[in-house]
Amino acid sequence: MSPVAYKTLPFWERPDLSPYLIHLTRGSQELDKYSALDNLRSILKTGEIRGSKKEGFIKGARAAACFMDVPFIALKYICTEKNAGRYEPYGIVVRKREAYAAGARPVLYLSNKELGDLKISDREKWRIVRFEVTEAGWISWLHEREWRCLEKFILPESVPAVLVRKTADAMELHDEIRRAKKGEFRCLPRSVLPLEVVCQGLTLP
Repeated sequence: MSPVAYKTLPFWERPDLSPYLIHLTRGSQELDKYSALDNLRSILKTGEIRGSKKEGFIKGARAAACFMDVPFIALKYICTEKNAGRYEPYGIVVRKREAYAAGARPVLYLSNKELGDLKISDREKWRIVRFEVTEAGWISWLHEREWRCLEKFILPESVPAVLVRKTADAMELHDEIRRAKKGEFRCLPRSVLPLEVVCQGLTLP
């Protein structure tokens, strides 16, 4: 996509659209005692976002790296106490056009019946997120506007921003990057944004 064509997309005309995608990290204390901030730091050092499989609610046998297509302010409604086991306020911001060039695409929201009717192969099920209405209510993740990249996402040498929970986290990460040896971080953020400021507060305890 040419720079001119990219600028014609309505990111600056609609408050619900963004030129960025967000990958949120979370802690893995039950496996390796890493916090969400530890895992964010690890992603920046390795320069890649490894895909999740079934543990990340991915259908089929192939892994995928997941992103959200939401404005930053919307994260205060996602990173809540109710969703604490699924999301934490730490993540990486990538440009949508770079993600698209790397193969990332919006997921397909389908019911289980539609998934079967369309005869989607197991190799392509990583693209699917369940969406349907049952007698018990909605099964819907539409608010995430999810994108996925097959297997893993290789980060560019720099990204527009990383997201952390609070200003103390931002200061800690800034200081570590400043003191790091050359090449220790394969991906460097141009900014570190505390979501407690960006979102004008979080409801997490």
